Amino acid sequence: MSYEQEKALSYRQMARDERYDIPADVQKFILQLCWAQHDAQWFLKSKRRYGIEQANELNQEVIFSMAKIEARHVLSALNIPEHASKSILEIFKIMNTFMYVFFPGIMEFDMVPVSESEGVGIVNKCYIWEEVKKSKGESEYMCACNFRHRGWLEAMGAKGKILPVKRISDGDDSCEFRFVLQPAASALG
Repeated sequence: MSYEQEKALSYRQMARDERYDIPADVQKFILQLCWAQHDAQWFLKSKRRYGIEQANELNQEVIFSMAKIEARHVLSALNIPEHASKSILEIFKIMNTFMYVFFPGIMEFDMVPVSESEGVGIVNKCYIWEEVKKSKGESEYMCACNFRHRGWLEAMGAKGKILPVKRISDGDDSCEFRFVLQPAASALG
């Protein structure tokens, strides 16, 4: 190998190994924001191309599908079998983990068990709704939270219903969703 080739190889190796370090928690936060912003950009571009009704329908389908994928990744990392039967306490613990992984610091929420089979999810601050308001799309956007929650429940094998009680998008001060688990033979509502 010639001197020039060795020098080029040395520079190439140095360039490959050189980078700025970003703490892992900051990297995670950046990735979470980028994912949320990707979702927003996807919705806006879908709205522009297909119209608001189609964009909302597509968004709900995509969120439901992505939620199942998100849940499978987290369940796998936790070594929790998919489709395992769980109480509302365990489901909320897992959903709190999902929220921490995907939305920490940008959402304010509480998961409140009421009984073994029922609980309430309360969102006091919604990053997604705040971004929708910035885009001046409040009157057109149909919230897809229920679709995300349903996807998570399906991935966990939980059967039941999620009933919206309050919605920020309807002018309420918070969102509130009632989770009602049903026997395994029932279909997810």
